[in-house]
Amino acid sequence: METATEKAYLVVIGAGIFGLTTAHTYHRLHPEATIVILDSAPSIGGPWAPQRIFPGLRTNNLWGMYEHPDFPMDETTFGVKRGEHIPAAKMFDYLTAFVEWADIKQFLRLQTNVNFIERVKNGKGWNLHWTAYPRPDSTLDGVLHAKKLVIAVGNTNKPVLPDYPTSKSFQPLVIHAKDFPSHYPDIVRPNSHTVIVGSGKSAWDVAYACATQPSATATILIRPDGNGPVWMTPSHVTPLGLWLEKLVHTRFFGFMSPCPWARTCGIEGWFRSFFHRTWPGRKIVGAFWNILGEDAIALNGLDNHTETRKLRPWRGAFEVGTGLSIHNYPTNFFDLVREGKIHVLVDEVDKLDGENEVVLKSGDALQTDAIVCATGWQKGYTFRFRPEGLGKDLGVPSQHPTPDEQSLAAKSEAWLYKKFPYLKTRDTSRMHHPNPSFRYAAQQPLSDHQPYRLYRFMVPPDRGLMNGRDIAFAGALFCLGTFPCAYIQSLWISRFFDLRRTTQSLSSTQALEETYRDTQYCALRGAMSYGSTMPDLVFDTLPYFDMLLTDLEVEGRRKGGGIRECVKSYGPEDYRGLLDGEMGRLE
Repeated sequence: METATEKAYLVVIGAGIFGLTTAHTYHRLHPEATIVILDSAPSIGGPWAPQRIFPGLRTNNLWGMYEHPDFPMDETTFGVKRGEHIPAAKMFDYLTAFVEWADIKQFLRLQTNVNFIERVKNGKGWNLHWTAYPRPDSTLDGVLHAKKLVIAVGNTNKPVLPDYPTSKSFQPLVIHAKDFPSHYPDIVRPNSHTVIVGSGKSAWDVAYACATQPSATATILIRPDGNGPVWMTPSHVTPLGLWLEKLVHTRFFGFMSPCPWARTCGIEGWFRSFFHRTWPGRKIVGAFWNILGEDAIALNGLDNHTETRKLRPWRGAFEVGTGLSIHNYPTNFFDLVREGKIHVLVDEVDKLDGENEVVLKSGDALQTDAIVCATGWQKGYTFRFRPEGLGKDLGVPSQHPTPDEQSLAAKSEAWLYKKFPYLKTRDTSRMHHPNPSFRYAAQQPLSDHQPYRLYRFMVPPDRGLMNGRDIAFAGALFCLGTFPCAYIQSLWISRFFDLRRTTQSLSSTQALEETYRDTQYCALRGAMSYGSTMPDLVFDTLPYFDMLLTDLEVEGRRKGGGIRECVKSYGPEDYRGLLDGEMGRLE
């Protein structure tokens, strides 16, 4: 029974980095607006909330590359030093301090689950049907009317947990990696063995935590028909010892990626045309990615031992997407593999039998004390929308595309292949799969479903919804520059909601075509990426920021031009003060 009904001008769903940043930006630009931030968790922070972290967990990023541009992470205040990966607990401290600094604490409403989102019949706003859990033994239901709505639930919101046939006598814990922190004392202990299902960074984190205990071991199970081991690189790469994060946020590095929204004029346009429109240029691009990948493999010494060789990525570096991770452990992960503390098997679970036996599909069996499924997250939205069919209009992932949608996707693919032949001619096979029969095996075709179809990866391209300017998705993508992306997106969304310049000059046809061009590119860009469900930018991050800043009539090239613009790396500090500039425009 609904017991509460209220109204707010702006409702933000999600209290992670993107949700908090969006609320702060809008609050600064419109201090009179009523704002509510909803989150089902008991704390802010998303993946950095206390219930989601455990001892030893750190950011992939080094200090200085993971902070809000206008709120630097002070070394003294937060106890993080230059050149260090940021401990997860420090990230929560930082986000807590950000909420205070941003003056948005009063907007938070935690432990509140959004059951479904309903479009108001007259097309003016949204009704959010929610259930709050103020105490373990009580609930409260209600409806919150939002004039403007931002969905910022991130991409680690709803876990995917396999359902294995299990004997009644099986005793070990079987949990998703999301619940690993709450069971940490039960799992991470001496003289134990843990089976970890999955090959992404979270699987490595769990394996490292378990295997560093006295007389403890771990087994990583890698699904044979999946994408294989994640690309794990040192924080500094190449013989020159270049900082990888900085290298990826360098324009010249980005020239090696065939990005359709990148600049096509000036020196950048010339380089991109050469690298992607000419035969010698494409040869250089292929060699570049091969050298980069082999350098990372050599630095990790993967080919120097039979066990570490099992962690050699199956696909080339061009395909990595957000399968790219950085070795952020205090000791060498690969030494644990060489010492037999971490075992790597390319196999999958068939059933859980007896009291503690994991039976594999190969017929082998493992004795275990716990099973942690690092099997990922539901990619895309996790809400129900009403009326029926609204989700497709909003551009969220969907099944069974219509003939018109298939035609738009095919048209976009044809354009991309013509513009960037390397997308079609490159080798996307699992060339280093230990089983040759899997190297060229077909995977699920892209045509079976629709990924997020959002203009600028934020708003529905549907003309009616775009004209209404009352809904946006923040953080419905993967990229390496998380905080600058959240910051720039929040400015774009605020301008969009204010009915000022961002999309009004577009025809509905142009908006739809650009949406399909950009989202289909993401689907094709990396065979290891999540682009077939949601945008996976990574190496195309800087051009994305440029595109949004151009919409905002702000210069995206911030290094002074010339050769400096091509070779100097970007960080959060390069976007400092954008919000002050936007406030000046409103005066």
